[in-house]
Amino acid sequence: MKRNTLLLTVGLLVAVMFVLLQVLFTVREGEAVVVTTFGKPVRELTAAGLYMRWPWPVQRIYRFDHRIHTLEGAFEETLTRDGKNILVAVYAGWRIQKPMEFLERVGTVEQAEHNLDSLLRSQKNAVLGQFPFAGLINTNAAAVQFDAIEQQMLAAVQAEALARYGVEVQFLGIRKIGLPESITEKVFARMKAEREEIAERYRSEGEGEAIKLRAAAESQRNQLLAKAEAEAKGIRAEGDARAAESYQVFEKNPELAMFLRKLEVLELTLQKKSTVVLSSETEPFDLLQGDKALPKHNK
Repeated sequence: MKRNTLLLTVGLLVAVMFVLLQVLFTVREGEAVVVTTFGKPVRELTAAGLYMRWPWPVQRIYRFDHRIHTLEGAFEETLTRDGKNILVAVYAGWRIQKPMEFLERVGTVEQAEHNLDSLLRSQKNAVLGQFPFAGLINTNAAAVQFDAIEQQMLAAVQAEALARYGVEVQFLGIRKIGLPESITEKVFARMKAEREEIAERYRSEGEGEAIKLRAAAESQRNQLLAKAEAEAKGIRAEGDARAAESYQVFEKNPELAMFLRKLEVLELTLQKKSTVVLSSETEPFDLLQGDKALPKHNK
């Protein structure tokens, strides 16, 4: 009897738990739940907690991740307003804002990302077609219009994504930007030409400076040579003047001139410490005879 009572109690507990599992369900934090009745959405829940429902097949629940999802668009080629080709990739963050509409119109997160990728591509091409190439790539940072482009794309994508898929795009930005290979080659060629032009300008400026330096050095050299020549002329003139004075003295007293010449020759001869055997009458050794060889004073 006791055994039958225990089995009955256990059976009742299992039945109660089964019934509770059929009519009770939980919503976790960061989760969105849609409740359908005979396949038609009737209720959406985003707050965490314990809820009741009719058991299957009357009602059924669908769970979705209610947190922010990130999506990265493809790195694709598009055209700017001035007809320039450019490669651009965008990224976006989105979340399910209207779970019931999301279930009816999309169904799964994978399908939502596929739809959003197509939407991002079309809006990216439409918005970039309104801006010039210089608004995306420019050496002047103030001329780049990234913020305006991103805001315009975000506004366009937000409205359409919410209306069509029940999702909210919370942020959008340009992830990557580049140039097609053909454009890149032209850009590199132009950059090379610009660098060659700059190098040529520097070479021309260097040659101009070199010419100036050579001209300054040549001018300084000429000035130094002219100064040295002037000094040399002065010295020669002074020497000529002194020589002229000496010649005047020698003209007045030729014997003095001859005497000084003999002294000079005698000095040069005796400097060599040589032994010379000559007559005392031989000039200039006649000076060794004493007073007889001295010049006479002119009155």
